[in-house]
Amino acid sequence: MKDDTVYNGMLSEKNEQSLTGQVGDVIQKIAVEAGDMVIEIADVSGNIEDVTARINQQTDSFNLVREAAAAMAQVKDEISNATQTSLEVSAQANADVTQSREKVEVSLYNIQTLVDFVRDIEERLIGLNGALEEVRGVSGAIQKIASQTNLLALNATIEAARAGEAGKGFAVVAGEVKNLAGQTAKATEQIDHTLEELGSQVELLMDESVRGVQNAAAAQEGTKDIGDAINMVGEAIAKVDGELANINNSTHAIDGHVEGVVTQLEDMSARAEENREDLSSCNERVAKLRDFGADLIQLTNQLGVETIDSFFINQIVSGSQKVQQLFEQAVSSGEISIDDLFDQNYIKIDGTNPPQYKTKALDFLDKHLPEIQEPIQASSDKIVFAACVDTNGYLPVHNLAFSQPQKPGEIEWNTANCRNRMIFNDRVGLASGQNDKPFLVQAYRRDMGGGNFVMMKDVSAPIFVKGRHWGGLRSGYKL
Repeated sequence: MKDDTVYNGMLSEKNEQSLTGQVGDVIQKIAVEAGDMVIEIADVSGNIEDVTARINQQTDSFNLVREAAAAMAQVKDEISNATQTSLEVSAQANADVTQSREKVEVSLYNIQTLVDFVRDIEERLIGLNGALEEVRGVSGAIQKIASQTNLLALNATIEAARAGEAGKGFAVVAGEVKNLAGQTAKATEQIDHTLEELGSQVELLMDESVRGVQNAAAAQEGTKDIGDAINMVGEAIAKVDGELANINNSTHAIDGHVEGVVTQLEDMSARAEENREDLSSCNERVAKLRDFGADLIQLTNQLGVETIDSFFINQIVSGSQKVQQLFEQAVSSGEISIDDLFDQNYIKIDGTNPPQYKTKALDFLDKHLPEIQEPIQASSDKIVFAACVDTNGYLPVHNLAFSQPQKPGEIEWNTANCRNRMIFNDRVGLASGQNDKPFLVQAYRRDMGGGNFVMMKDVSAPIFVKGRHWGGLRSGYKL
């Protein structure tokens, strides 16, 4: 009986050990499956985020196109109104041109009449000048007669004087003839003087008449040019009027097409908005599933069973405790004040792209964090990095491999090799810095720059200093 009891006890202990082993195997398998599930979910989530980003971009583009189409429709209406106004203006301009043409034609007729009148005056002046010449000839003849008469009177006077008393009567007549001849000479001299003045005035009038004819002819030519220009303007306005009519007809023709395009774009924009909302809802559900997987990984690792994540978790938990001790000792010794240690006034470093920042604690962190972070990175060839981040995702000191000096203008290279002093406020980065649980395991796609992503797991553990949450120590490791 006693032997049976001992045997049964040994059997029970063996069964219990076997059961414990089986449970451990199941937990490890759950941890592996949960890890794989989280990785797949993270990958799917990343793809959904990419699709969401493209959908957002397409939706924004649809909205812009829709707004542009609406603006085009409005512009089309404005064009139609402007065309209608232009047609009215063109019709008025055409009427004005017709009226101007009529006025120009009247002006041409008046100028032609003036030219004819001036030419007629010129001809009459020529005739007048000829008459004056004839008068001047007659005056010359009278003057000769007067001279001869005066000579005869003088001879008569001499002869009368010889005749004595008998020639006195004849001497009186000769004296009167002589006086008449003198008066005739004076009259002819006055006539000659007057004729000279009339001739000068007639010559001036003839010169003015010639210039008047020339000016009138020039005015006639200019008016004719104006008439030709008005005719050309009239023809151009007629063509413009025809084109405006065509534009007006075309505007009415595209009216229905534009409205149809606007309607289709509005429908497409509405569908894009629906797709964006659906993707956002899907992303939220995937995020919940991802968080559930992360919680499941955390639970399996808290059961005390060794899993594929246990080594990395232990490294980070141990490292975060060392950082916490370092910070508290430095604050206690006065090496750095707690305010400087928690400084979150990020000052951009000039000339950096992507931007890098500095804080009051940067020199202190540069001095001490590598001695804790570098050994963790070197502890496994699967660990890509190990670095501290504050609650805003600010990573002051990265591993040496990712702390290269930036190269001006080479953004992709800088993104991949100069990751220190940067702020990683993405979902994983913020969760790593703000997590206050003993540890947090996440899966994510790491952006390596240039559109390249690497699937990784991220484990982090919080850092507290004097009861205040500074951030956390995080590590990314390959699968």
